[in-house]
Amino acid sequence: MKIAIVSPVMNTVPPEKYGGIELIVAELAAGLAKRKHRVTVFCSGGSKIEGDGISRVETSPYPTRDRLEENRRWEIDQLLTVLSRQHEFDVIHFNYEPLALRFTFDGTELNLLDFFTTPVVLTFHNITNIPENEAYYRRTHSLYRHTLIFVSENHRRPVSFFPKTKVIYNALRIDDFPVCEDKENYLFFLGRITPVKGILEAIAVAKKTGIPLVIAAKVDSVDRDFYEKTVKPKIDGKLIKYVGEVDFAQKVDYLKKTRCLLFPILWEEPFGLVMAEALACGTPVVAFRRGSVPEIVKDGVNGYVVDTVDEMTEAVKKLDVISSSECRKSVEKRFYLDRMVNEYEELFRKVYKKAESKKF
Repeated sequence: MKIAIVSPVMNTVPPEKYGGIELIVAELAAGLAKRKHRVTVFCSGGSKIEGDGISRVETSPYPTRDRLEENRRWEIDQLLTVLSRQHEFDVIHFNYEPLALRFTFDGTELNLLDFFTTPVVLTFHNITNIPENEAYYRRTHSLYRHTLIFVSENHRRPVSFFPKTKVIYNALRIDDFPVCEDKENYLFFLGRITPVKGILEAIAVAKKTGIPLVIAAKVDSVDRDFYEKTVKPKIDGKLIKYVGEVDFAQKVDYLKKTRCLLFPILWEEPFGLVMAEALACGTPVVAFRRGSVPEIVKDGVNGYVVDTVDEMTEAVKKLDVISSSECRKSVEKRFYLDRMVNEYEELFRKVYKKAESKKF
């Protein structure tokens, strides 16, 4: 098949450091190309995705994560480029939700998806429990002809009224994450420094347990003020240590050695790839009961699912009963890369064949 994969322009494909969506796009493109499909990736400038069977189309001059005021401009340019080239492909896979393709022109509400005749599949990566978005989806029935993918059951639930939906869990190269049973005495926080990721809650757990916390996280421009005024004063370089944004090798090194990954999220996290990465290293996860957490963390088996900072503190004290091998086993079958590529490939074939059958 000739498959177009459309990635947000906020980050490069693959990402140099932080960037879950772009990492999944890179892995999916590589997996499909390995199976002899011809894959075209629409992505930001500076991307380095390449390989046999993969073409790269850069639709912005640079990633827009640090230039958010420009993001929508380049996003629209990308979407229009894909629309103009749609007939080159058998299937188009957007890593955007349908809302991103909505426009108002001369007072009339339009959605670019209505102008696609090539089969389209869309993967939601952002939260789905926003009432105004749900209202838009309920009233826009023209979107119902498309197949929509969600990255967890909890992620799909708020918009399960869509008639064509499927859950495909994100995945990783399990072998890139070695198991380490000889853990060091520190807790680990990985992701972005932003309130909903629970950075303040993680710091509180470190203070309550007296166990050092290592923070490896990106600070986006929109969160700079929060970091400077609220987080930075709590960093002492001893109990609370901030190491900045890390690359892949550094991330794995921290994940495999830490006593546990703290994941005290305060929002409906769609998936949380970092949880699977930690578990692949044989590292337990202690997380708040939000979003996809109960679908990934099995309480008392590969970590603990809790509801408060005090409960998280108590859970950290019980980590010795969690087996590194059980953590690894919990992701080997559910979140390995071939499983994800298999599911996307099967779905792409299905929607393509269905579209072809309607031509005759």
